[in-house]
This record gives sequence, structure tokens and C-alpha cells, in this order.
Amino acid sequence: MSGNDSTHSERRPGSLSLVAGKLALDFTNTESGRGGAKHLDHLQTAADLVTWAAHAKIISQRDAVLSQRAINGQSKLSRHLITRGRSLRETIYQVNSCVIAGRQPADKLLRSLTATHAEMLSVAALVLDEDNYTWTWDSRIELTAAILGPITVSALNLLVQADLSRIKQCRGSHCGWLFFDGTKNKSRQWCDMSVCGNRAKASALRARARHENRERS
Repeated sequence: MSGNDSTHSERRPGSLSLVAGKLALDFTNTESGRGGAKHLDHLQTAADLVTWAAHAKIISQRDAVLSQRAINGQSKLSRHLITRGRSLRETIYQVNSCVIAGRQPADKLLRSLTATHAEMLSVAALVLDEDNYTWTWDSRIELTAAILGPITVSALNLLVQADLSRIKQCRGSHCGWLFFDGTKNKSRQWCDMSVCGNRAKASALRARARHENRERS
């Protein structure tokens, strides 16, 4: 997950691990430990969202600097950006949580996702990028769409084009991050083996040692 146990007040949108394999899932992973005592939300302000977008290479560092200046001077834009961003994040998380559990996502969730996608595309442009066209946005004109547009494209492509059985949730304690399992035999269990995987191994070793000690006593 985030790399170390953190308190609720700490957030690191500019240095979170991007290990999900899909942009939309990395976006959901800006929140961890949902519903638990160690819940952590790295997107609490519009500035956090802009910082994460630059970290995830949705926008350039130069555009991030300009965007930070823009939201600092426009409280309405700032509120709109973070409100829409967190709403989209929850929708994507809930949709994929249903997929992981083998349940059909509620129609309301799917309609929300497709409606946001259509809204973002309404201000996008198709630009030739090497051998094909790609959707692009200008963050100086439509900051919210420039950040959320690529995320909605990723979320829809994941549902329409990907193998849904490869969408998984980390089994680590207090984590809950989502990821796309790209292994040949679909054997990935952790968001990051070096973090949650190692913690689980260490926990299992301690439990085994305690069991052995009880048997000897």
C-alpha cells in the first residue's frame, strides 16, 4: 500500500506507489484502509489531486505548477475539482469491488461512470500520436477534465477490453488497494510484494512461532 503505516492526517499524493497496472486502479489507491481504523485518504484537497495527477503523469510538471496557481486563486474551481475527483474515485472503486466479488455493479454506478466519461470527452480533442489517435485535454482550459478524463478512459477500457478476472484486491492488512494481475498464471496476491507481501510473511512467521512455543510449553 502506501509503504509504511501512517496516521490519518498524513498524505503523500506525490510519492504514492503506482503499482496497480492500470491508471484507474492507481487512482482508487489514493485511499486505503477503507472503513477501518487506519483509513488514509491522500486526496483531501484540490492541490493533492493536482500533485497526484503530475505524479501519475496525467499532466506535466509544468502544467501542475500552473494548475496549482489556478486553484489557489479560484476557490470554486478548487472545490469542484476535488469534489468531482473524489466522487469519481469512489465510483471506480465500487464498480471494481463488485467485479472482484463476482457481482454485477449497480446500474447507478455504471451510469455515473459513463456519464462522467461522456462529459470529459465533450471537451477533449483527438490528436495523432505516432500510429493512432488519442484523447487529449488542455489543463489550462479544462483542468477537471484534463485530470479526470484520462482516468475515465482507463476505467472504461478496463471494463470493456480487459480480462475482468485479473482485477484483484490486495489481501494486506489495512490496505485494500486494487490492482490488475498481469502474471501469466494470475497468481498475484499483493499490491506490492515488498510491502504487503513481506508484512504478511512476517506475520505468518510470528504466528507460527507463537504456535510452536505454545506446543512446547
